[in-house]
Amino acid sequence: MKKVTTAVIVMFLFVIPVVCAEIDGQWTGVMDGPDGKTLEFRYRFRAEGNTLIGLIESRLGTTQITEGKIDGSNFKFKLRTQEFTVISTGTVSGDEIYLTGTTGTEKTTVILKRVKYDK
Repeated sequence: MKKVTTAVIVMFLFVIPVVCAEIDGQWTGVMDGPDGKTLEFRYRFRAEGNTLIGLIESRLGTTQITEGKIDGSNFKFKLRTQEFTVISTGTVSGDEIYLTGTTGTEKTTVILKRVKYDK
């Protein structure tokens, strides 16, 4: 029994950081902006344990995310502006993130792509 418990603890210590680290980096996505023009977003995410920290940049400005939480490949966070709060939930799948943002009764879905750099 002691060997099984030790094996589970070791597996947990190595698997969880790998899953959380999948989100680390820069991601981009495009959606319709409030003025009818497309709006490109750049997300910068970093996992610190099961806490997600980061910011979102667009032509409208830069905003820090708050209350970020990671649960395996799923995550959630809030984005607060002067006008509204967006509650976002997402799933990391390789080099894509499927992200849904909800503001009141309005819901928006966007696919983010990982930004890759040539070395």
